[in-house]
Amino acid sequence: MILFLFESTHAVIAAEKICVGAQIPCAVIPVPRSISSQCGLCIEAAVADREPVAALLRESGIIFTIHEGYVK
Repeated sequence: MILFLFESTHAVIAAEKICVGAQIPCAVIPVPRSISSQCGLCIEAAVADREPVAALLRESGIIFTIHEGYVK
């Protein structure tokens, strides 16, 4: 899985709506304690969806950081 980290809850909600609108499966989850973030929530998506999600977020002007290698 891959995590998309954001600076605010507002950005997380906007990102989720974008993913849902594009029919990309994702989940809003708490940021794992081992990862620091200004916001306590993040978007979890499949590794295969990394580039499509990143492209949609960039097009929408949402600032994010990607954390790879996340294992539940």
